[in-house]
Amino acid sequence: MMPRAAVLALLAAALPTAALAQPGPAAQAQVYDPQPPPGSAYLRFVNASGGPLALRPDFLPPQSLGAAPAERVTPYAVVERVAGRTLSLDAAGGGATGRASLKAEPGSYVTLLLHSGEAGGIAATPVVDRADFDRAKARLAFYNAAPGCPAAALKLEANGAAVFEQVAPGTARTRTVNPVSAALRAECDGQTAAVALEGLEAGGTWSILLIRPQGAAPSAFMLRDTTARWRP
Repeated sequence: MMPRAAVLALLAAALPTAALAQPGPAAQAQVYDPQPPPGSAYLRFVNASGGPLALRPDFLPPQSLGAAPAERVTPYAVVERVAGRTLSLDAAGGGATGRASLKAEPGSYVTLLLHSGEAGGIAATPVVDRADFDRAKARLAFYNAAPGCPAAALKLEANGAAVFEQVAPGTARTRTVNPVSAALRAECDGQTAAVALEGLEAGGTWSILLIRPQGAAPSAFMLRDTTARWRP
């Protein structure tokens, strides 16, 4: 097993957390292949609610999201002709419903966080996913998908060193890291949730999502980012 100090040193050697910036052509070719036509955006859904959701977007086929970590996030899907267009979505689950509208810029990558809203409904918060990309490292994003967590953090379990901190609800931070394994903890309003950083590979992209469905303790899970293959 790699010593804790070595793990910390490898993580610290990664590029500093940066303002989000659109990936270059190399990153697009690595993650989004084949390329869709000009004027398209990439969009995925995240279920941050307490149970399964049924989605009816007017820009993609119907979607079903479960409550297990592997069922909560869809691959990025190609949405064509997004310029000047309003995308609409109806969501239902557990007796609650919601409707959302959003716009997406051509060439952008969007994660739509679906979570409990006011008055018991379902709300949607779009996060534009942009990150500098280094094909010699792994890219890691941390999403605060818990509206009740005013300043989420992700830290090394071994010594509390911050990987990300002060992440506001409905936002994400991104950085590149060396492909190491480590025990992490996500922090949410005085509570913590364990998550393992593992399986990273150079040139790949991963996301860690912090969720806290209404009335539940916070939880966090990690997944590799994937894209549904586009068919013209």
